[in-house]
Amino acid sequence: MQRLFENVFIIKGEIGGRPLQLTYLKGTEASMLLDTGCANDPQQVIAPQIREAGGNIGDLTWILSTHPDLDHIGGNYAAKQLAPQALLACGDADRRICTGLDGLLKYRYDIYRADHQIFPTGDQLARMNALAGPPQPIDVTFRGGEHLRLAPDWEVEVIAVPGHAKGHLAIYDPVHKALYGADAIHGSVYMGLDGTAKFCPTYADIDDYLSTIQLIEHMPITTYVGCHWPVKKDGQIAEFCAESRNFVDKADALLLSLLRKPHTLREICEQLGPQLGEWPRPVDMELVSALDGHIKRGLARGKLQANVRTDSPRLLEFVQ
Repeated sequence: MQRLFENVFIIKGEIGGRPLQLTYLKGTEASMLLDTGCANDPQQVIAPQIREAGGNIGDLTWILSTHPDLDHIGGNYAAKQLAPQALLACGDADRRICTGLDGLLKYRYDIYRADHQIFPTGDQLARMNALAGPPQPIDVTFRGGEHLRLAPDWEVEVIAVPGHAKGHLAIYDPVHKALYGADAIHGSVYMGLDGTAKFCPTYADIDDYLSTIQLIEHMPITTYVGCHWPVKKDGQIAEFCAESRNFVDKADALLLSLLRKPHTLREICEQLGPQLGEWPRPVDMELVSALDGHIKRGLARGKLQANVRTDSPRLLEFVQ
């Protein structure tokens, strides 16, 4: 556990060799946990560190799922068992996805099967099932702009930060001039606890993501907290925003250059991955959401066209 400010704490966890940082806000009138990690994290990681911070997980008022990924919603069921009175909230656009693994597969993790033959393997599904708890209904949804009172002199605001997910939320804390942003922006890489590159950016909606980057770099904040990156202070925030935008620009330029000849989405991931980052090469396929987002924007702007490859029904390929 790391004390960030008075009554603001970062709960330290781990996912796939990467840091997992969950924000805990302990007010005198209400308290909030941002994300619940994976299935076992509420019992094994979150509850002990909340006690270390002088709180009790059973006293939580709010549990906010910032966005639908297993390392952020997998512990929702377990957290609600420990804090049944807490209201479980998420972004309105992500409500059907945040309820559990079935929603994640249907609307997020398994959406590239029909057109691209990219889908979770048996081993991947087994890992997902291990990280996911039982389904847990959402109690409340936010769209951004809502204000939550934590203490007589402490009010935070829910901020919409789409791009990685349509309903992605962050919490703006004007008292501490901080934004608790979860996975709103990604820089150019997810670094591991061992100091090596582990994972790639996984934004999806390009224009929304760029707008979120611009929003964050113009907010009146001196601290930015993401779930998988070191805490950013002052000028580091602008640097992280620039790094995030530069990755998008680089990916877009590489994609347009590659698609002078037809390629499928799988081929695009495999060929651009080594040019975009030094993470382990199997991770290149995790670029699928970002590169699919670039393709969709190119199609919408008339820069790209899609064709059905004749030797593989419904396997799409793209070309300028």
